[in-house]
Amino acid sequence: MRMKKNLILYFVLLAVSLALTGFLFSQERIIDLAAEYDLSFQEASGDVGYYKMRTVYYHGNSLGITHSREELISTFKREAVKIEKGIHLVKFTWKEAKIGQDKKIQGEISNWKILPYVSGFTYLLDFENINFPDQIDFSPIPGTLQGMKFMVNILDAHAQFDLLRTQSAGGINRIKKTGDKISNPGAGQSTSWDFNAFIQDSDFTNGEYDTMFTGVCILDGKKCAVLEYINSESRLSSRTQITPKMIIEQEGTSNFWGHIFIDLETGNLVKGDLYEYVIVHATMPGQSQQMRLFERRLIEIWRVSEEEFNDEI
Repeated sequence: MRMKKNLILYFVLLAVSLALTGFLFSQERIIDLAAEYDLSFQEASGDVGYYKMRTVYYHGNSLGITHSREELISTFKREAVKIEKGIHLVKFTWKEAKIGQDKKIQGEISNWKILPYVSGFTYLLDFENINFPDQIDFSPIPGTLQGMKFMVNILDAHAQFDLLRTQSAGGINRIKKTGDKISNPGAGQSTSWDFNAFIQDSDFTNGEYDTMFTGVCILDGKKCAVLEYINSESRLSSRTQITPKMIIEQEGTSNFWGHIFIDLETGNLVKGDLYEYVIVHATMPGQSQQMRLFERRLIEIWRVSEEEFNDEI
């Protein structure tokens, strides 16, 4: 009987201890959803960050059925060079990238190819005086399909995960509390994405473009703000010169949306994602009837340690 009482007392104390631990932990994780936050860049001159990206292309036929998958994995270094009033100059250096493909929608890809021209590709962006993407010289990248995909990868790394956090391109100063929602300054704007001689007469015109402060969460032990962006019915067009005699005219629509996770203590980007659905009508040489093609894209970007950055991808 005495042993039974001791066991009961033990379990009661254990339950109280666990409950108290959970309570104390929850107190440390209290998040004020009514508070105002500054979600713009908080970096100072000399700050360095390392990032990894994964882009997945799901290629579909005229019915939208996926027939193959292509992945591009890359890493880059971000270094704040000069941060002062009126200047926010950041240097980006890409370390490496590889691209692979498979006919399966899921599973491991074994057929990888290293893109040698990625190593050391460097440029500067001034987020206080942004002129994107014209501030980047893409001429060292070869005019091939794979070179174009790396160029687009660079556009993706900044268009959503950097520019939406600026005042001029993202209206970030109008997003302070959870629940805040704005029409992005980029709504309705057109941008050329010509790429050497490979892509010419290009245009991407944003449709409706909204940004929302969805909430606050704990991610990898960090208290993070969660921004959600939605871009609907954007229009795109271009001329792609595969060979001197093979020029493809294409036009279509793009719908994309995603999330940005911002460390509220440091202002660093912790993680981001983008989901896109593209419908394209392409005119092939010698054909009068347009081909209808579907493509889905998934983009993931996340902050890594210097050790992870130095590892091979």
